[in-house]
Amino acid sequence: MRDDHASFLNGGNDMAKIQIITAVTMDGFLPKADENLMQWVLNDSKGFPYWHERSIYRLVPNYPLLDLLAERDSDKNRSDIYIAEISDTQSIEFMRGLSRYNLIDEMVVYTLPLILGKGTPVFDDLTPSRWNVHKTTTFPNGITRIIYRNSCILQ
Repeated sequence: MRDDHASFLNGGNDMAKIQIITAVTMDGFLPKADENLMQWVLNDSKGFPYWHERSIYRLVPNYPLLDLLAERDSDKNRSDIYIAEISDTQSIEFMRGLSRYNLIDEMVVYTLPLILGKGTPVFDDLTPSRWNVHKTTTFPNGITRIIYRNSCILQ
């Protein structure tokens, strides 16, 4: 199964990919961890656990980005999937670092049908880039999962 998913994710380019998984409210804020819908994303087999099972390496905040660049491009890791779960303020900062180095190949965004009006913005301060929608799935609880693939960096 890993090989099929790796091939699917990298489009046959035989290069390691970095995938972000995150959940946001409709107004772009980080949901509270104890929010009922966020608990679904964190624990349901169609939420974050689905992607954890399909990745090879899990990236955590403070992972050395220069090491990641070297690992991603090494011959031994060409079809591997690196995943970063963005679910707190520390991991948002890590995502910003990945964005600055243009390391994010795919984003899986779970949009919760909530408007908070305030909180921690998830996508502020990312490097301008263009993304293509690859797939959209809506679940019975109102959560929508959108898979975006990096198209290019905007100048």
